[in-house]
Amino acid sequence: MTEDQIDDGIDNFETSEKISDADRVALRYSDLMANAPEKIGSTIYAELAEHYSEAEIIELGAFIGFNIGYHTFFGSLDFYPMFTPDGRLVDQDESRRIYGDNPISHLDGAVQRSAAPDKAAE
Repeated sequence: MTEDQIDDGIDNFETSEKISDADRVALRYSDLMANAPEKIGSTIYAELAEHYSEAEIIELGAFIGFNIGYHTFFGSLDFYPMFTPDGRLVDQDESRRIYGDNPISHLDGAVQRSAAPDKAAE
C-alpha cells in the first residue's frame, strides 16, 4: 500500500476508492482482530480466501496478532513511537507532544505537529 492509500483508508477503508478489495478485507480482518475478535468466523475467512492463500491468511493473522500484542505491551509501558510521521527519530517527550495522549493515527494532527518541533515549548 502507498502512503496515499494508507492516509485515505486509515479511517474509512471500507469506502475508500484507493483501497483494493484484497487490502480492504485484510484491513477488516485486522480491525476485527483488534476490536472484536469474537466476531471472527467463517465469513471473514471466506472473504480472505477470495484474495489470499491459506498460508497467506495464517501469516496475516499471526502478523496482526503479534502487532496487537506489541502495541498493547508498549501501551502498558506508556511508550510512544520512536519516529515522527516523516521518519525523524525523537525522544519520548517529543513523541508525546506530536502524537498526543493516545497515539492512534499519524493523521489527527501528528504530521503537522511533527513539522514544527521548535513549537514544543508553546
